[in-house]
Amino acid sequence: MNTKLNSILFASLFFFACADVSPTSAINDSAERQKQDQKEYERQEEQKKQQQANDCYFGTSSYSDSWCCTKFGYQCKNSSSAPKYSSSSYTSYYYSSSSTKNTSNSTSYITSSKNIKLTLTYFKQTKPDWDNILGLGTYSDADPRISFKIEFRDYNGKKTTHTTKNLLEKQDTGLWNGRIDYTTTVPAYTDSIYIYPHVIDADVLENDDKSSGYGYGVYHIGYIKDYEVWKDTDEENKNCTLKWEWYLY
Repeated sequence: MNTKLNSILFASLFFFACADVSPTSAINDSAERQKQDQKEYERQEEQKKQQQANDCYFGTSSYSDSWCCTKFGYQCKNSSSAPKYSSSSYTSYYYSSSSTKNTSNSTSYITSSKNIKLTLTYFKQTKPDWDNILGLGTYSDADPRISFKIEFRDYNGKKTTHTTKNLLEKQDTGLWNGRIDYTTTVPAYTDSIYIYPHVIDADVLENDDKSSGYGYGVYHIGYIKDYEVWKDTDEENKNCTLKWEWYLY
């Protein structure tokens, strides 16, 4: 009996010792293959999404304009139909049919650094009594301090942010229009630009934040020609109307 049992144990040990792949190794190989398959699937899905975005951007998509607008913010017929998100996310800019795209560029991102010139053009107080004094319905008591946060995102999603100085500083001003410029550098490999307006009502004791908290952006800036002007309005702001424009060069 002992001789038979020893023979079985010896045969089992011999089998595992001579096997090319241990059970543990086989499990590890299987897990690694699944991991690689998942990465390949995600890569293909990302390529598919990128192609859909490009097709929507250039108006060659087989999907409807409303689908392109909802999915990527392209082919929206006007800014009011474009999707908007709070500053915790982002806003996709609507497609401008009058814009001339730089189709000679083979990449959606810029390959070298450029400059962006941002110009504040208009401010109007639309909610009365910013100073909240007696509730007289005054539309000219704003003390606006207006600046912008500019967010650059490269093709990998890496973010670089820049905050401007106050472009407008006024006292008891309900309406202003003109041109105040600000220029800064756009990093190489930037694929998209998002602009977040910041509106402060300056007070002696405590400043009041009148910002909407929304941002406005443009995808695939590598396809935009130099000096092509993009105009924006902070449509989500209930306290004031704010307009600006920008271009790259």
